[in-house]
Amino acid sequence: MEKTNKLLILLSIIFLIYYSFQLLVYTNEFAENNIGFFNHAIAGLSEILGIIFFALSLSLFYVLINNINGQLPLFLTIFLIQILIFLNFVRYIFTESPGETTIESITFNTVIFFFGVIISSIFILINFNKLK
Repeated sequence: MEKTNKLLILLSIIFLIYYSFQLLVYTNEFAENNIGFFNHAIAGLSEILGIIFFALSLSLFYVLINNINGQLPLFLTIFLIQILIFLNFVRYIFTESPGETTIESITFNTVIFFFGVIISSIFILINFNKLK
């Protein structure tokens, strides 16, 4: 696997691990800082998202060790999750309704997800034929 692919996959792993860590370890703080309040339903959903992000990062680590051939569904899943979350954050910014949290927190997360979308897009475009 070429160095560019390894770098893009490593960046995606770091992105997913960062959010997984935030959602699993700092569930209460993450919910309060990014959603504006805490309750057990929010905590449960945060932990489920953290587990999903962790599982996706482990899958990418497996792909990094082996190869990317035939892994299009995995990379499309990650891309779709990132773009849908990014678009949701953008909606909050444009409507100026961040809910119980701050617009700065929403903007910060939007920027991070934007970079995740860019990284995934570049990777898929460069390797589309290998991923099929």
